[in-house]
Amino acid sequence: MTTQQTTTHILSRPFQGVDDHTRVRQFLQDSFRLTGKYHNWETRRWEGQWYWGDLDRNIDWGEHVRLWETDSGQLVGVAHSEGGLGNAWFEIHPDYRQLEDEMLTWAEAHLTAPNQEGQPQLTVEVYDYDTLRQNMLTRRGYAALGKYGYLRWRPVAGDLPAVTVPAGYTVRSLRRGEWRDTKGWLDVISAVFAHVKASPNDIAVFQSAPIYRHDLHIVAEAPDGRFAAFAGLTLDEPNRTAVFEPVGTHPDHRRRHLAQAVMVEGLRRLQTLDIETVYVGTGEMIPANGLYESLGFTDFHRSQTWRKRL
Repeated sequence: MTTQQTTTHILSRPFQGVDDHTRVRQFLQDSFRLTGKYHNWETRRWEGQWYWGDLDRNIDWGEHVRLWETDSGQLVGVAHSEGGLGNAWFEIHPDYRQLEDEMLTWAEAHLTAPNQEGQPQLTVEVYDYDTLRQNMLTRRGYAALGKYGYLRWRPVAGDLPAVTVPAGYTVRSLRRGEWRDTKGWLDVISAVFAHVKASPNDIAVFQSAPIYRHDLHIVAEAPDGRFAAFAGLTLDEPNRTAVFEPVGTHPDHRRRHLAQAVMVEGLRRLQTLDIETVYVGTGEMIPANGLYESLGFTDFHRSQTWRKRL
């Protein structure tokens, strides 16, 4: 392995395996404590890259993930893609944001993917408050696409709306070691999210992640035994936060308040734990944002996709 001097007292090197994966996970938790917000990824999203088999097969970790460290070994930055190439994500220590220019240069050399015309391109997500990254991308020839996402949050404490579960439906958590539940979870999320290309085994592998809790993955079971709605919760216990991901309702069972029912049950369970704040991410879809606002997720950061054709 070779290392490269990048700026004074900073080295960058390729990702090297499970020890680095654990270090990045800790880095994400530490960076939240420094900033008080999820400027970087939360741990569920990072562990999903490692434990979700479908995504893992799309990543050459040594080639497509790079770490930046001080000469004393402190991790201060990570650049990587998500679910394949064509996108770049930067996990950065707040005191080392000057590294983002170099991280973007590396990403343009290693993470691009061809568009329909065969031209290499790269996308980067930027939060609305992040003028530093917006200015960098503008200077580097990127343009905002007008495609938005939202990271919403609310306190766990507080009143919850009353929800009536329709007759015949049962709200419950997934059962550990129950293959029918694992398969049913895949069936319902695949019906909601067309981009999910996974097998039941991929779901089972993700369920083996250290952060996965069956009791915090809630479903609404329809009268025929199939899952009609779902909401998964993952805890970041050191930071006393949780994340709803994924959330959805099968197209055949919508307009029955089932997503609201499973989320309210998840919130009730969080209120018995030492968790202060819960987050949920979404795109621009009006129904989803309306649901989350109705449950008290009224605070948010808005993100936008920027793109450059290289």
